[in-house]
Amino acid sequence: MKNKLAPTALALAMLVGFTGCDLQVDNPNEPDRARALAGPDDVETLISSSFQQAWQIGHYWDNANFAFNHMSSRHTATWGNNGMNDLGREPRESLPNTPSYRWAYVFEANWGDAYGGISAASDGIRAIDAGLEIGAGGERNARARAFAQANQAILSCLLALWYDQAFIVDETVDVAGELDTVDYNAMFSYAMGKLDEAESAARAGSFSLEETWVNGNTWSNTDLADYLVSWKARCAANLPRTDAEAAGANWSQVISNAQNGISDVVVVGEDSSSDTAWWDSLKSLAQENETWHRMHMDWVGMADQSGEYQDWLSTPTEQRTARLLTFGDDKRFPPLNEEGTTSDIVSPSVASYGPRSRFNATIIFRPERGTYRQSHYGDMRYDIYTQSCSFCFFGDMEHMTSQEMDGYIAEGHYRMGNFAGAAEVVNKTRLEAGLPAAPANPTDAVPSNGAGECTPRKRYDVQGRCGNLRDAMWFEHFENVFNVFGGLEFWHGRRNDLLPAGTGLQLPMPAADLEVLQRDIYTFGGGEASSAPSPIPPSVVPGNLNSALERAAYSLARLRQQQESRNRTTDLVVR
Repeated sequence: MKNKLAPTALALAMLVGFTGCDLQVDNPNEPDRARALAGPDDVETLISSSFQQAWQIGHYWDNANFAFNHMSSRHTATWGNNGMNDLGREPRESLPNTPSYRWAYVFEANWGDAYGGISAASDGIRAIDAGLEIGAGGERNARARAFAQANQAILSCLLALWYDQAFIVDETVDVAGELDTVDYNAMFSYAMGKLDEAESAARAGSFSLEETWVNGNTWSNTDLADYLVSWKARCAANLPRTDAEAAGANWSQVISNAQNGISDVVVVGEDSSSDTAWWDSLKSLAQENETWHRMHMDWVGMADQSGEYQDWLSTPTEQRTARLLTFGDDKRFPPLNEEGTTSDIVSPSVASYGPRSRFNATIIFRPERGTYRQSHYGDMRYDIYTQSCSFCFFGDMEHMTSQEMDGYIAEGHYRMGNFAGAAEVVNKTRLEAGLPAAPANPTDAVPSNGAGECTPRKRYDVQGRCGNLRDAMWFEHFENVFNVFGGLEFWHGRRNDLLPAGTGLQLPMPAADLEVLQRDIYTFGGGEASSAPSPIPPSVVPGNLNSALERAAYSLARLRQQQESRNRTTDLVVR
């Protein structure tokens, strides 16, 4: 069922960036200074800043990333911050989509960032269409337009991946008219079309991006186009809400895009105490073993050889506690259960240079919030970035990796029946980790060593059976997309029916926005709508150049104010 947005409500929503974070309508005559300075360079800056909104969705802490990584049962924590305690509780509860929820940014931030970036890119295109020339004779117009189109496409994809429904908005939409929401499938189709358009625009040009647009990268137009090809693979692979939906995806196209895009993207971090956007909470806080992160037992237990994971599974949830595990031949896990013992450095990706994991003797999480969430084991591959400086984070930050793309290729081969092709990809990192090759026959178990040890064992399986090719594929994918981009672990678990029963499969529209639009508040999960099943095995807006420039200047000032406010406001005291 389509939901219509009345003109007045739409104008309000566009003004506040489609987010319930700030429902106060600002005076459109402010900021006058920024409006007066509007010109070609300002519009180009506005367009370039729209990518920062996609960066924030994928790499910041004050949104859905921490909670949904916990919901994937790849990470664990008990802190209230970021909704981790509430959304990670078992049995799963419905998502607390209310305007008064303390961590309402879990629902609102990605929505607001996506529409803020889309609005910025669209306003820039409107200015160009109204006759603005960026550079002498408009020599930089093609670059600006292609980059704006790219960001419209990426942000529209992210709306499809995160939310059950969204509004289609670009420079052709008359925001004074009536607008319908579309479901995530329609939003995905629109986003893929926009990715095609943006790729074509990039390939038709001849330009290089400024180094600060994707910080540290002076991409050519071809590089930008190839990056969008990789986004097509990421978007299509991660859209499905269930295994049944994933079975109907176009995996041959996913494979082609994953093979032909720009696989490794590294962005250079800057001091986050300034107003820079270029920092990454996933690679710092979300792997910080002493506070915010440990491996969930349902993840690390797949590598356990001691039988402790199976005993843990056999124990009632509320009585489960952290266990001491052993890991056999897999060099990605600590060889000893002694404080600070680390794994080897195995299969480093483009900007993950450290050992994969470590053992922590201390249990840091609050027992009254569930001892089943406690764990001795944590990831640490990004420690060089984490420790670069206390909360300033200099250095390389990976945003997309060839290992991520390999995961989509392997899954595509498997789903299309090319099991040998899937095994070939999966075994790249298995062999590097010291494990034997997974079999190409999908019904055969992975080989055991002389001690009867095998990795992985089936997830959630109290019998401790050795996994097969699909289990090995799941295991390698979970391992290799750790904290690359927010949502990857959750989306992987979602489309393969690996999430704990009752886990909400997507975000609803933020409650604050629903209230403004006078629509019923709804939610997902907790066994109700859009809950995970049990995973246990058996046309152009009219206007002249002046008005387009005014809108662009206002949007740029809003983005700058939001970034400054975001960097000043932190909630990093554990709750």
